[in-house]
Amino acid sequence: MSEAHAIEPEPLTEMMTWKAICERYPDQWVALVEMDWDDETDEFTVARVAGHGTTRRAPFDQMRAAGLRYETVGHFYTGRIVPHALDFMR
Repeated sequence: MSEAHAIEPEPLTEMMTWKAICERYPDQWVALVEMDWDDETDEFTVARVAGHGTTRRAPFDQMRAAGLRYETVGHFYTGRIVPHALDFMR
């Protein structure tokens, strides 16, 4: 069973800051909608979480299951991204 089927779609959250989103959904991918964007810092100030999960696809599967459609969706990871070592051929 895929993660999208295992997690029931949730309603949109209240408007949340990035810090609050990271605290509620640690180390997860999130789909953010209704983002209030600060043009000076080029970052959002608050947004609603429309889906979340441990895979990149899970937030969008939840949005589809809930019938949510938005023209603009932010796709972010709330944890620390660790780069993979690259193997170079000589």
